[in-house]
Amino acid sequence: MSETKRTPNAINGFFYPYRGFMFIMRNPRLLSYVAIPTLINAILYSLFLWFTSTRINSWISQLIPTGEEWYWTILFYVAMVLAALLVLVLVVYTFTVVGSLILAPFNDLLSEKVDKIYSGKSLDEPFRLKGIMKDMGRSLRAEAGRILIYLTGFGLLLSLNLFPPVGTAIYGVAITIFTMYFIGWEYFDYSLERHKFSFGRKLKANMRHGLTLTSFGAGAALSLMVPLLNLAAIPVCVVGATLLFCDLKLSGKIADAVQGRPDHEGVE
Repeated sequence: MSETKRTPNAINGFFYPYRGFMFIMRNPRLLSYVAIPTLINAILYSLFLWFTSTRINSWISQLIPTGEEWYWTILFYVAMVLAALLVLVLVVYTFTVVGSLILAPFNDLLSEKVDKIYSGKSLDEPFRLKGIMKDMGRSLRAEAGRILIYLTGFGLLLSLNLFPPVGTAIYGVAITIFTMYFIGWEYFDYSLERHKFSFGRKLKANMRHGLTLTSFGAGAALSLMVPLLNLAAIPVCVVGATLLFCDLKLSGKIADAVQGRPDHEGVE
């Protein structure tokens, strides 16, 4: 059955992790690339679940302001929900980053296979040591840049807690959206890296499609909370993000950077 191409946007971006799952089901040959990451993912998820469950109460109690007046009681329950959501989001993001680092070789190969099946094109290139060293340098610079942006944004948002309770409430919402965006970027980066995007072009692409990536990140985070599906969530989201990249490229909304092709993007 042929896969339906579509134009990604801030609404349907949320469903790309689900499309990733369905794509794997329609292409059983990918199961061999998903099996080992799923097993490792299950071990990681169990460890994160145990670690979080033993500490979440103390984390939430530290985030919630206290007082004796009646309105503090209302604020307590509102803050409880926001704090629980915040802790959950941060744990999901941490799990995504750690899992992606450990599973990077499997995720790269899986993304490459999906791209080849979906787009019918291959990026295979002859082995050149100079080219590999250049790619590694570009990749390290891009990763350092992404970490710097996240830490800077996180620090700025964290400063909102200096103005409780309003600042704390705004922080809870803002950090959730911010983290969803970076979860989307985390998975989307496999395709950008494979297509040899420089950090500047990665940043441009991620900002241009920020709402779509945030929507994708929300869908990815939700998949990590669904029992059983969460065991295969990382490889499933890698597939979904690869489909997202391919659809953006096919719709002319993102250009290819391989082999010196023009550095431009289509009109949104």
